[in-house]
Amino acid sequence: MNKIIFIFLSIFAIASADSFAQEDFNGGSPYTIFGLGDNLYYSNNRTEGMSVMGIALTGDNVTNFNPAANYRLLHTELAFGFRYNFLRTKSESSKSDNTDANISGFNFGIPLQKDWGMVLNIGFNPQYLINYKITRLSTQLGEEVTHIYAGNGGLTRINAGLSYSPLKNLSLGFEYNYSFGNVKKLAVLDFTNPNIVSTYKRRETDIGGSFIKGGLLINIGRIFKELQADELSIGFLYQTKLKLTTSVDNIYGTSTGNDTTQIPGGDIEIPEMFGFGITNKFGDKYLLSGDVVFQQWANYKSDGATDPNLRNSMRVGLGLEILPNTRADRPFILKNAYRFGVFYDKSLYNVNGEGVDGYGASIGIGIPLNQLNSIDIALSYQTRGKTSNGLLKDDLFRISFGINFGELWFLRPKDEDK
Repeated sequence: MNKIIFIFLSIFAIASADSFAQEDFNGGSPYTIFGLGDNLYYSNNRTEGMSVMGIALTGDNVTNFNPAANYRLLHTELAFGFRYNFLRTKSESSKSDNTDANISGFNFGIPLQKDWGMVLNIGFNPQYLINYKITRLSTQLGEEVTHIYAGNGGLTRINAGLSYSPLKNLSLGFEYNYSFGNVKKLAVLDFTNPNIVSTYKRRETDIGGSFIKGGLLINIGRIFKELQADELSIGFLYQTKLKLTTSVDNIYGTSTGNDTTQIPGGDIEIPEMFGFGITNKFGDKYLLSGDVVFQQWANYKSDGATDPNLRNSMRVGLGLEILPNTRADRPFILKNAYRFGVFYDKSLYNVNGEGVDGYGASIGIGIPLNQLNSIDIALSYQTRGKTSNGLLKDDLFRISFGINFGELWFLRPKDEDK
């Protein structure tokens, strides 16, 4: 039989039209009005159910977070991830619900040289998300007016990385990322009196820039035999600053017409990121992994100015995986991987002088379809903020679904035909 070669063609079409209509501003968390919004933490389909980023987690799952963690990938893998989100935002006096579905990531891993742990990873992954719609009522000159502030968009990154093991039990990783996106922000004054012309300002910003990731993974259990933990590994991650250049279209209008002006935008600087992880396998049945990620959002700058509503962030995750039994005579329930995780999120937001903290938990299952293909399903819940001191409380329920397609890479032609 002919050798299978994965060829993936991805076409993304984005259509938009400038108008007074607000249909493309559906709303989400009002906290995303600050900076570039929420960090869409995503590593791979496996880690979704473990609440970790997988900085020190290796295996036959291509990851886009720590490139050094790909060195044990033994076959070509193409992985897709999808998320369905249900968000409820509550204040002291009201609540709102929003739902959305999106691609969490597309990642492709190609082993180039097994003995050197050389694996190429290529990915297309959403990075930051802005999605809010805030409405308030007031009176101006004796007339009722509705103020609407809305925004959507964010950043997506294309990444290409390589892992390499110069020494036994040591893996290094390097990854180049190009981030791009479009952010739309809308401000509306909508008068109840039809004799008063309503006005709006719509600002559309195109963004682009690049950054580098560097990763390190060490199997300390095999280096220090006295630990009696052969699968004990630690991982480190460093991500450089991301400097984004922008171009801006300002659209000023009324319900009867509009005018567009294009102006050069100021640079945006996203601060560097650091991460540390540790993983250990207990026998052939359990695997425990934890990691922490820091990002210096207090150093975020837009057009040279910092944002007082941003602070340094930290995300801590701890996950357990019950490993599958791969014996052919085992029942279906024992052939699956079962995952559990908890996490704490010190978010980047600092509102009314108070930090917005969150925490959550997840469960997941990995179902093998055959030796190389599988699906992953995860359920997670996260809450952050509170309804006092002028803050808001977000409750997010998420369903994640992933598909992994694999192909053996190190097969001789005569072995494939057997």
